[in-house]
Amino acid sequence: MTIDFYYTSWSPPCRTVELLASILNIKLNPIVTTPSKGDTQKPEYKQLTPQHTIPTIVDNGFVLSESRAICKYLVEKYGSTTGAYCKEQLYPKDLQKRATIDHRIDFDLGSLYRRASDYISPVFATGHYGTAAIPKLTAALEILDAYLSRTKWVAGPDITLADIVVVVTISSLEIIGYDLTSYPNVLRWFKTAQETLPNYNEANHKGILGFKEYVFSKLLDN
Repeated sequence: MTIDFYYTSWSPPCRTVELLASILNIKLNPIVTTPSKGDTQKPEYKQLTPQHTIPTIVDNGFVLSESRAICKYLVEKYGSTTGAYCKEQLYPKDLQKRATIDHRIDFDLGSLYRRASDYISPVFATGHYGTAAIPKLTAALEILDAYLSRTKWVAGPDITLADIVVVVTISSLEIIGYDLTSYPNVLRWFKTAQETLPNYNEANHKGILGFKEYVFSKLLDN
């Protein structure tokens, strides 16, 4: 089983899929696809996915975009039924547990990652961070810190898919030097996640270094 994986190594959503695939021992066929070089605007790529974004996977003809949807699909189809990091742990069938995981993933998409992106993305066009995003990013981090004051992991007492999604967002902020010291529960969880998630350095940290290099290459006030 090989899944075509259209990606850029430094992209946070792509790194999310890479990290999960590594944990699940899923072999991806990496196809470097760089938006800044126009790869996602090519007619053949738009034919593959009208959304023309990365990451995108093709699994035996089935095409799927959006990292969080891809992760849920991979867990459901390829997750082990037993052992550590089995599908029942990462994305359990229990309605309330799954609802909590979905909530944290949606919170990341709609609040945490969105505000982090609003802060970082302007660098690529203007050379400066989007400081106007800081109040809402602060609010999102405070919410995450509050959740983590109640539980060891993002969605409860065990590692789940929510941790894999959120750790990539936090790692993207941390690597560029964003001050996280006001969020002790986030920092405690982040350290534990880095030490606990299998293949974290190989699957995520290498890409983070590339992300940092790319951001800093565009930053005018660095």
